[in-house]
Amino acid sequence: MPFSRVIEVNPATNEIGWKYQDKPAWNFFSPRMGNAQRLPNGNTLVCESSYGRFFEVTQEGEIVWEYVNPFFGKPFFAGPPTTEGNLVFRALRYSAEEIARAKATTGA
Repeated sequence: MPFSRVIEVNPATNEIGWKYQDKPAWNFFSPRMGNAQRLPNGNTLVCESSYGRFFEVTQEGEIVWEYVNPFFGKPFFAGPPTTEGNLVFRALRYSAEEIARAKATTGA
């Protein structure tokens, strides 16, 4: 069964320092795209792109927040012309301070 996982690699040792893998493993799978972002609180924000799913997971592997993109449309690739999906390329979380700084820089 294909599955995805999130891994954090120690570049000095090339060893896996942390990983997230769903149980059962095939519950989390995105064959292309996706990303993960370590958050200031130590949790990790994960984007399961192919299914439009974002979730936050603790260091212990507990999902504490989840959102599924409710907007479906025709994908740019794969599948017959009648196919619709809720694919999302990437997700990033910004703090209120980062948003304020960006607004001040752009004059928004």
